[in-house]
Amino acid sequence: MPIQVVEAAENADTELPLYYGWFVETEYSSSFLNRSRKMLADTLQEIPDFLKDVQNFTQKTYITDILLHYTRENADEVLHCTAMYNGVSPNYVPGAQEYSEKQVVKDNLNQVSTLHSIGWILTPRTFGARIKLTKNQLLVWNQNDTEGNPKQAKVNSKTFITPITYGQNLRVYKENSTDQDPDVMGNFQPTSGNGSKAHLTLGCSPGVGAVTTGYDLVDLIRLEGINGSEVKTYDIPKGGWLRNYGDGQWVFYPTKQFLLESTFLGYDSGTRQLAASFSLLCLCCAFAILMMFKQKL
Repeated sequence: MPIQVVEAAENADTELPLYYGWFVETEYSSSFLNRSRKMLADTLQEIPDFLKDVQNFTQKTYITDILLHYTRENADEVLHCTAMYNGVSPNYVPGAQEYSEKQVVKDNLNQVSTLHSIGWILTPRTFGARIKLTKNQLLVWNQNDTEGNPKQAKVNSKTFITPITYGQNLRVYKENSTDQDPDVMGNFQPTSGNGSKAHLTLGCSPGVGAVTTGYDLVDLIRLEGINGSEVKTYDIPKGGWLRNYGDGQWVFYPTKQFLLESTFLGYDSGTRQLAASFSLLCLCCAFAILMMFKQKL
């Protein structure tokens, strides 16, 4: 995957990474993706109302086809949780340079910490994991936790992934889970306010960009705050609850959380390398043309 460790900016001339975030270690990323798809397949199998609603908005009949419906833009990349999006030079978002120059950001670069995945969301647009950040992680968090439901982000193409189907043995690389924290267990609004938008994108519907997962999560947190006992709640046989907030918006509240070892890095999209390669190609072409003219002379 094209991750490049980018040093924090020392001055205004330093080119910034596309974004900063926590990148889940490969073994944990693969295992958690498989675990999440298996959980989704099991729940679709066990709760008929859930299956019927998902069949309706995906227009898919079989569970295997539903799992294939939610894909990732770059299937080979590890999961990540974005802490700060900078944009592309020279059109950085406001505050990008100041963020990169913060000492706390510099101190956290390349540091390993644990992401706590406390649940999942599924909507007609996205399938994602909900993250509860630690106090230290919140120090470098710089996302808008109230921005929800903008114009849908589009992507041009996606790489399809092979899902875990119902009944298939789960392949586990590395996994660490524990009981939910007391303030999360049975709490149908386990995150709100600062850091509540933190998530991992596990898959999106065709034509939907990964950034949409965060917007869907913000909308669901808002619904959690205004919908009480009216929300239909289902018991998950393997532990936890599933709630339907209407319009195809579902939230999973498991009795366990998954601990994912991650490293805080700057992400280089490869734009600079691509530009350099293009410049080199242009020089080579110019040199070849010049040599052709010399030979003719």
